[in-house]
Amino acid sequence: MGTTVLDGIQLRNMLINGYRNLKRNAETVDELNVFPVPDGDTGKNMTMTIEGGVNRGSEEPESAGTYMKEFAHGTLLAARGNSGVILSQFIRGISESVQDKAEISIDDFLEALLSGSNRAYSAVSKPVEGTMLTVMRESAEKAMKKRAGYTDFEDCLDRVVSEMKKSLIRTPELLPVLKEAGVIDSGGAGLIYIFEGMLLALRNELLDDSSSDLGTHIQFSDYDPENLLTFGYCTEFILQLQAFKTNIDEFDIDEVIRYLETIGDSIVAVCDGTLVKVHVHSHYPEKVIAYARTYGELITIKIENMTFQHSEITAQKKPMEHVKYAVVATATGHGIKKYFKGAGAAIIVDGGKTNNPSSQDFIDVFRQLNADHIIVLPNDSNIIMTAQQAADIYKDADVRVIQTKSIAEGYSALSMMDLTYDTIEEVISEMTYYLPNVTTGYVSTATRDAVMNGIEIKKDDYIGLIHDCILSDSTDKVDAALALIEKLPDIEDKQVITAFCGCDVTLGEKSAFRRMVLERYPLIEVGIIDGGQDVYSFIFAIE
Repeated sequence: MGTTVLDGIQLRNMLINGYRNLKRNAETVDELNVFPVPDGDTGKNMTMTIEGGVNRGSEEPESAGTYMKEFAHGTLLAARGNSGVILSQFIRGISESVQDKAEISIDDFLEALLSGSNRAYSAVSKPVEGTMLTVMRESAEKAMKKRAGYTDFEDCLDRVVSEMKKSLIRTPELLPVLKEAGVIDSGGAGLIYIFEGMLLALRNELLDDSSSDLGTHIQFSDYDPENLLTFGYCTEFILQLQAFKTNIDEFDIDEVIRYLETIGDSIVAVCDGTLVKVHVHSHYPEKVIAYARTYGELITIKIENMTFQHSEITAQKKPMEHVKYAVVATATGHGIKKYFKGAGAAIIVDGGKTNNPSSQDFIDVFRQLNADHIIVLPNDSNIIMTAQQAADIYKDADVRVIQTKSIAEGYSALSMMDLTYDTIEEVISEMTYYLPNVTTGYVSTATRDAVMNGIEIKKDDYIGLIHDCILSDSTDKVDAALALIEKLPDIEDKQVITAFCGCDVTLGEKSAFRRMVLERYPLIEVGIIDGGQDVYSFIFAIE
């Protein structure tokens, strides 16, 4: 007979193996994209979410429940994208079910899966079947029905994986958009890779972590030999205190903070048992690391030139001036960021399609702001849940998330912003007043042949989308954009079209688009903004 209970070490090995299996297959999950556009990021988001748990969990856990609690907290902070937030809540529900247990039995495991499924469903305001939620719930329920027949954990987990696969195959029948696109649910597929990796660990098939990095793409053009190091390096690490280097019982995290203040700023330092986690901005990362190693040894370390950092969290030379209201906006593309900053956003969080910020990214930004009320504009439907999760975690200010689903909606909200009102409710009311009248349009390149909404699409064509509907296809991006606008049923009632042009749009194409729209609709005002975004050649705010 095989394993019938899991201790902390066994659970750790299983979860790390699950993470590594997902990481190896992240690109495959990304490609399970409903629309044939290059914005699939489910695999990347789920991998980076669960990576937070791997980095948080101790190497020698005291118990299975303790490790699961640490792991869940790590995923909660690292969660990004809707799939990542749902996954983090699923793991949180599992943790809540077993956190007091030294070892986990098969019954404990099955009950934890149900707890995780319930927690994941409760995190979504309007749960949709045919998604990873369905795969979680159906596999947990059906595996539970066989609970008396399992001989060991391998037998149990094999059944769970089998039920997940059956559920995943059915997702297109539950969600018509999947059926039309000819794909299965990407989040459900990612979940299966995690559990298959866990099953491999039970079979002593441990995977290495040799796959490519999933971090932010670096734009080397942003930095050249003539640049000065203005903001220094973002240095982050987890330190294991060592008894032969320091008296662990008398270790004082405040002493570490005092030293870091002499060589850096934007300091976040916490001690959790014998682990110390530090974030600091400094011109001298070598001094930071050397000092840390006087107390112990490094478990993880990350040093990034802050020109390249994932979030535009710049070092503050002095505390920000206290304000009543502050706005945080998510954006991608240098032109869009510059415009949003000029429109009144206090801090821009870098993020959008294929580059979703985590809950921790938002929390780090909130900590910088010296504001009573913080308003967040996620500007992407795949970032709303992450922003809300961060807002729920953060307790040092009143954080409100306006559910802007696109750059166009964020643009409208900032255009209407008036921070002179007495109450936060009045400010938000003004910012959201025109949102129902905003139509968001996109033009992007097709990543595969497809037939959707009656339109035949060829790979590398330009396609125009409104919300979740493809309306145009052309080999020319300007033609695709114009055809998209012409197919709007209420275009004659619109007054303004603002086009955020991507990095691939030439000056001639911008002029041609503006000229053709004005010829066809002379009463509509057309604005052109150099957005500089990738993925989408055009993002339209149509009001």
